[in-house]
Amino acid sequence: MKKLIIVITAAISVTGLTVLSGCGGAKSDAVDYASYVNPFIGTGGHGHTFPGAIMPHGMIQPSPDTRIDGWDACSGYYYSDSLLNGFTQTHLSGTGCADYGDFLIIPTVGEQVIDEQVDTLQNRPYASGFSKANEMAEPGYYTTFLDRYGVKAEITSTQRAALYRFTFPEAEDAGFIIDLDYSIQNQTNLDMKLEVVSDTEIRGYKMSKYWAFDQQLSFYAKFSKPFTVETVTDTIMSTKGQSLARCKALVKLAPTAKDEQVYVKIGISAVDWDGARKNLEAEIPEWDFDGIKAASRKAWNEYLGKIDVSSDDADDLAVFYTAMYHTGISPNLFTDVDGRYLGMDRKPHRGDPEHPIYTIFSLWDTDRAFHPLMTIVGTDRNNEYSNILLT
Repeated sequence: MKKLIIVITAAISVTGLTVLSGCGGAKSDAVDYASYVNPFIGTGGHGHTFPGAIMPHGMIQPSPDTRIDGWDACSGYYYSDSLLNGFTQTHLSGTGCADYGDFLIIPTVGEQVIDEQVDTLQNRPYASGFSKANEMAEPGYYTTFLDRYGVKAEITSTQRAALYRFTFPEAEDAGFIIDLDYSIQNQTNLDMKLEVVSDTEIRGYKMSKYWAFDQQLSFYAKFSKPFTVETVTDTIMSTKGQSLARCKALVKLAPTAKDEQVYVKIGISAVDWDGARKNLEAEIPEWDFDGIKAASRKAWNEYLGKIDVSSDDADDLAVFYTAMYHTGISPNLFTDVDGRYLGMDRKPHRGDPEHPIYTIFSLWDTDRAFHPLMTIVGTDRNNEYSNILLT
């Protein structure tokens, strides 16, 4: 182990950082490593990262989407953009090809505009302006203000579920748009289903095709305030003459009071929407936003604390710990709380929840640095990765 720490020290000393302790995160309870992380690093240029509220290697990645098309839309978010389409539950980080952007949700006040939807535009008709002055991100938490609707949006998450807190103005016509046909890069939607379970619950399923073929995902959402729903299932013509299916839910709330907080929690599963419900109910049984946020930050401090460094330069600490943070985004958890996962044969399998399946390895990028790092700071999980690739 001493030799490994010496190697890490030699590599890090180039940036002016000094290793204080080796692996294991012994100081993670005392040091707030998450405070060094800037999730906006990499969201400009060609970094292709996203600022959303995630857990280390979590199944779900709730994050804002600002653009749809082009190479710099790989993660759905670009730092200099000023319009926000909404928040989707799945994202790639740092990749050179786009995918995901599933199950968009955006709060609305006033008319819910979904037409004209054009496939070559970066923004949907319901997109809202937002300001950097009102935007903030840290490990396990994201917030912004939607200027068009006057709604403050906040996100946190567990491993398999997201919890949203929306602060509405006084309004007679508040609501949400849930968009199933939305995706990053306008992927081909092979199948979409949307079902209203009760006046506080909605579930959905989609099968899409793009970089990943036959990508199957389900969601289950619960709202803290009752609603009525109008569903939109129609087709439009793309600019290339293709028929595009649409599937959206226009959610209408009872009148909201000034600064009324409405919560939405969303669980996902690659198996089915029953799995998404179980994931949601197991991980977010209540509406404790601050508790979930604190638990997420604790998990990140434990992960980041595996390497403890010091520096008099705040920028050096931000660069190092943000890079460390980015190593904790993928591979992503793929096993539901009950042990089920979707196999390569497209059928559900049941494994051991204590030894879960992971996905999104991106091995042509990660073999040179990420996996060698994991042999030092994440040996148990790296062994699981190897076993998964061998099965």
